[in-house]
Amino acid sequence: MKLIFDISVLAWSIRNNKAKTGIYRVIENLLKQFVHDPEIDLYLSSVHGNICDFYKYLEIHNIQIDSGHLLVPQSYSKWRDRLFLFYLWILDFFDFKSNLFYRNLLLGAIKLVIDPLFVLLGLGNYINPIRNVYLTNDFIFHSPFLPFPDFIKETKVKKVITIYDLIAVLYPEFFEGNQDKVVWKIIRNIDSETSIVTISEHSKNDIVGYIPFFDQTKISVIPLAAEEIFYEIKGNELIDEIISQFGLETKKYILTVSTLEPRKNLKSSLRAFLRLAESGLDADIKFVVLGGKGWGAGLVDLEAEFPNVYQNRVLFLGFIPDEKMAYIYSGALFFVYLSLYEGFGLPPLEAMKCGIPVLVSNTSSLPEVIGNAGISVNPKVELEIIKGMKSLIEDPNLRIKLSELSTQQAALFSWDKSAYKLKKVYRNISK
Repeated sequence: MKLIFDISVLAWSIRNNKAKTGIYRVIENLLKQFVHDPEIDLYLSSVHGNICDFYKYLEIHNIQIDSGHLLVPQSYSKWRDRLFLFYLWILDFFDFKSNLFYRNLLLGAIKLVIDPLFVLLGLGNYINPIRNVYLTNDFIFHSPFLPFPDFIKETKVKKVITIYDLIAVLYPEFFEGNQDKVVWKIIRNIDSETSIVTISEHSKNDIVGYIPFFDQTKISVIPLAAEEIFYEIKGNELIDEIISQFGLETKKYILTVSTLEPRKNLKSSLRAFLRLAESGLDADIKFVVLGGKGWGAGLVDLEAEFPNVYQNRVLFLGFIPDEKMAYIYSGALFFVYLSLYEGFGLPPLEAMKCGIPVLVSNTSSLPEVIGNAGISVNPKVELEIIKGMKSLIEDPNLRIKLSELSTQQAALFSWDKSAYKLKKVYRNISK
């Protein structure tokens, strides 16, 4: 099957480490699967620009693909990349949700003026980077995140789009900036011939509810998987050697991965732990947070509420090098993830792959991910959270049982399986 796989997101990562999000990891792992798959005649594109970074990414990651299968502008340069990104910014700025008549009129006028100028400057192949010979119904174009550009919509190429979740449009209060606009544009650019891939049954139900006119048989659920950097490490001495660098002791800390933002609900986890700490919890047990700073209300109120325990019991370690992640996970007593809403929920799966018990929210897609391998609680009910934490702290037999179940549950997810299911989607639309 002839697949055009767009890796614009991977190109972004060359200049901005913040682009290495969960979505970046998904696209990268699928690319690794497809590059060596004899069933797939793979072509790569970067229809949202950054062509210099596109080639740099391929070079850094030693991805060998015939130059004829790289469907990007041949005349590229850094100044052309910058100018094209500015062009995309202008189009996005005037791409209003409302007043569609004026929007179309304005965008049409802008393109009427700018497009010929771009052709004169040698940038015409940036606007339409994939030649029509590749945009027939013999080819599949898969955008694993970003909206289809106009030149793709107007062709007969078979189209696949990945929609991870609709959180940004259903619950905009969970986001800052205009992230809902990306999702809105993705949905707007879908037509009846598009096939949608999503990552959980919960996300599929959200999509069906949001665009009820869309044919449900064209929506496929393909779960994600944890990366190879996550694996169970047995032997406390081996773990201690690494985690001691971060001031940690094996099985003497509770772990979470979270940015400080409303949706991740970090405060609820922390408050429950601090209440236990105040009531006599073993003084050696700490609460460890991995991840970036995020946004939203800070934790000053928690520091004021629990002045005697907060400073000594809560550690923010920021981002940890990939090669040390398995040690940090494997050394934890258990893992907590009380997010209010997820499209999938990779962190608990990563923890389970490392063989530790998990305490998670009973909301959105998280029950699909952990199955019967963990403890689920209402993330808004403090007493439930405290009860769940207390049982995992005090009952070693429960921890052993859940650790075994974690490993079994995690084995149900792999990138091999995800790629296999995605190929089934490709095969079905190729018939």
